[in-house]
Amino acid sequence: MKLGRCPVCHSHLHLDALIQDEAGSELLGLLSVLGRPLARPLVQYLALFRPAKSDLSNARALNLAQEALALADRDSLTVALQDTVRSLHEKRQRSENKPLKNHNYLKQVLASVAPDARRPAAEAENHRPTVTEKKQGMEESPEEAQRKWEAHMRKLGIDPNQYKVKK
Repeated sequence: MKLGRCPVCHSHLHLDALIQDEAGSELLGLLSVLGRPLARPLVQYLALFRPAKSDLSNARALNLAQEALALADRDSLTVALQDTVRSLHEKRQRSENKPLKNHNYLKQVLASVAPDARRPAAEAENHRPTVTEKKQGMEESPEEAQRKWEAHMRKLGIDPNQYKVKK
């Protein structure tokens, strides 16, 4: 199934080609579940690991994404990823363009963004107040939103468990 053209090289993008690789398929599923506010800076962050003369493998990208997601809660991680990407892009414009090797830079940014970000994400979630989303005047808890999403995925014939983040 042709999706369109690559905005960089203008070659055709095919969805079936993107999901041929198991790790690529898992990565695509993971990113689609995260939503744009977190997925976009995460993809930009993963690009910082790409070697200069080759591509970043889907398996490595998936592993890096899962490790990054385990570092902090969603809100702190979103801000830290945006700050990391912005500062490293600025740094790379001034000097040598070396790929990242680990998450140490992100961990330093996380420490400055949120003092409790060093705790594992699960522990940080327990200390956060429950957030409710309002849709058309109705309150919906994150658990209710998750349950509705899973029901919708089942209705479409898709197993929602295949898109859960592995820790």
